[in-house]
Amino acid sequence: MNREQDQDGERGSFLQIGERRCSKQDSVLFIAEEGQANQGDLQFALKMIDIASDCGADGIEFQLAIAKDLYVVTHEGYGLYKKREFSSEDIGELISSAHARGLLFHAACLSEQLVDTCVTLGADLLVVNATDLTNPRMLDAVAESGCPFLLATLMGTLEEIDWSVERVRRRGATNFAILHGQHIMTSQAGAATPIEYTQLGCIRTLEGRYAVPVGFVDHTTSVVLPAIAVGQGAAIVAKHLAPTSKWQGPDCQVCLDPTAWKRARAYVDQAIAARGADKTLSLLEIKDRSHHRRSIVAARDIPTGKPLDGDDVAFKRPGGGLDPRYAVEYLGKRLNQALSMDQPIGENMLETEEQE
Repeated sequence: MNREQDQDGERGSFLQIGERRCSKQDSVLFIAEEGQANQGDLQFALKMIDIASDCGADGIEFQLAIAKDLYVVTHEGYGLYKKREFSSEDIGELISSAHARGLLFHAACLSEQLVDTCVTLGADLLVVNATDLTNPRMLDAVAESGCPFLLATLMGTLEEIDWSVERVRRRGATNFAILHGQHIMTSQAGAATPIEYTQLGCIRTLEGRYAVPVGFVDHTTSVVLPAIAVGQGAAIVAKHLAPTSKWQGPDCQVCLDPTAWKRARAYVDQAIAARGADKTLSLLEIKDRSHHRRSIVAARDIPTGKPLDGDDVAFKRPGGGLDPRYAVEYLGKRLNQALSMDQPIGENMLETEEQE
């Protein structure tokens, strides 16, 4: 697994995508999930790449399928996905277009046959869709491809996730992350996931259990939940993107239109900026300490030579003087000069043992 240590010990796991490192401490990926919105229309798919780039996405995910590998031919889903198939040339054009717009290309292959195709054509990241969490052939193909990948665990039990993680690791996979999330759209007639179902605490649970970065697939209608997920430690967030506010299509109930998606991006950026956890004080906060902390001052007029006692000292603003935490260390010391009430007491005003 990809892990890093610093002077304070182990810093955590990360996902390496080319020259970009993704973790909860470093870069967080905010991905526009196009899914099957294109319905097989290449020009629509290319337009979605432009929209995702304009919205500030870090990457775009496409679900790519070969219908006969996904459905039995008698199922209605077969015909639906047959119409959505892209040729290798189409996939190559999508990848090139995404790169031209500065986006990472995430290939969610729904056929193991497409894994090598996408890797060869330059996909930056593979995604094991939740439908394949327990599919040994897909897991093997992705793990053995050498490409970084995301393992989507939606609808998965811990037992199933354990099995999948163990399998990809046996195939040599080290550079991968896990995606947490929920999928209820099919059984609930396209309904979005209620906020109370999202269980964002699982992000840290999964990270601790598998020692890999964990992301979140957001199937809610919220514009702030992606930022909340980042605050909970998500290293990747995927959010569906619609081309317009009135667009109707696959998974439209969980999509954000471009305006809302940009707002979600802004919230994510704020969450990223707020992630610091080492309690280092900024220079501005250090400056404020001098105004808002207290110093040891004279509680009354004190003559030269008097040993300080508790009634002689008070703790008042401004800060910057002797720290009240150590006041007891100065009690009993004699003053080498007279002090007026409220005058800050400095160590140079107290006789040393040598002077005494």
